[in-house]
This record gives sequence, structure tokens and C-alpha cells, in this order.
Amino acid sequence: MTVCRCIKSCLALVVATGFFACSNDMQVINQIIDREEEEPDLTAYRIEVLYSDSAHLQMKMQAPVVKQFTSSEKPRDEFPEGMHVWMYGQDGTLEAEITANWATRDLTKKLWEARSNVVLSNGKGKRLESEQMFWDQEKAIIYSEKFTKYISETGDIATGRSGMRAKQDFSDWELLMGNGSLMMNDATESGTTP
Repeated sequence: MTVCRCIKSCLALVVATGFFACSNDMQVINQIIDREEEEPDLTAYRIEVLYSDSAHLQMKMQAPVVKQFTSSEKPRDEFPEGMHVWMYGQDGTLEAEITANWATRDLTKKLWEARSNVVLSNGKGKRLESEQMFWDQEKAIIYSEKFTKYISETGDIATGRSGMRAKQDFSDWELLMGNGSLMMNDATESGTTP
């Protein structure tokens, strides 16, 4: 009988410990909820957006999907399936074109980030290719801190191991820690490879 009583006591102790170990700590519950993926306020498919100023088209953008997070702590638009952007000058000519497989736009900072197979071209045959680029709309610059390849209109190639910086109209650019050989005409080409 004493062995049976000892087993019952141990079993009762284990069950009681289990009941008292469970709790509903609100801080723990909130942390679990915060870890869940944030839901967008709006999702749109096959979009085309035109930005203009004083009846002059400045930018056209197309994307298969856009997710807007306007009520988030970090308001943003996400383009999880990529985007294609065309930027135009005051006279309506194409100044630059950007494509990427993924992108996001920070609505507060007016900063775009494009990732995965990013290509920037200027309509004259010049191209920059990288795995990540940023476009700062306020400063009108495009830059990258990742390996970047420049391809001239004649097919010459130069690379920037530490990225690049360019005006958004691609009129002036530089490769960071550049390498390569280019045939450049000073009258028509602007760019540096420090």
C-alpha cells in the first residue's frame, strides 16, 4: 500500500505542477502576435500608375502586385513580384528605366529599394545592373552598395565592387572601387570609376 500511495502522491504532484505552470502572460501573447506577418491595408493586381506634375508625365510604373501598408509603423508599398518604372524629363523624353524582381517604397522617406535582378537604363543604351539599388526621390539619386556592372552603349563593361551612385536621369554616375576598360567620349559620356 505504501508504494501505491507514493505513486499516487507523485502523480498528483506532477499534475498540480502542470496546472500551475500554465499562464496567460499578456506580454508573451503580444510578442507572439507581433511576430506574425503584417497584413496589408490594400492589395492590387496588374497596376499601372502615372505620376505627373503640371500636366507633365514624370513617372510611369507597372507591377503585377502591389501591397500597401499605410497604417503600419513604417508606411510603405511593396512590390513582391517586381516592378517596371519609366522616368521622364520635362520635355517628355525617357530619362531612365528601372526593372527589378522585388521592390518597396518607404512612403515617409520617399525612398525606393529594388532587389533581385535590378537593371537601370537610360534609353540611350547605357545600363547599370546590380542585385540591389536605392532611389532617393527627394535627392534625385540612385545608388547601390552591392556589386554593380555598367554596360555602355557600345557594349564596353566596367564593374563597381562596392556599388555605384548616379543622378536619377543617369546623366552623371560613378562606380565605387571600379574595374574595367571603357572607350569614353568626354563630349557625350559622363561617369567616373575611382
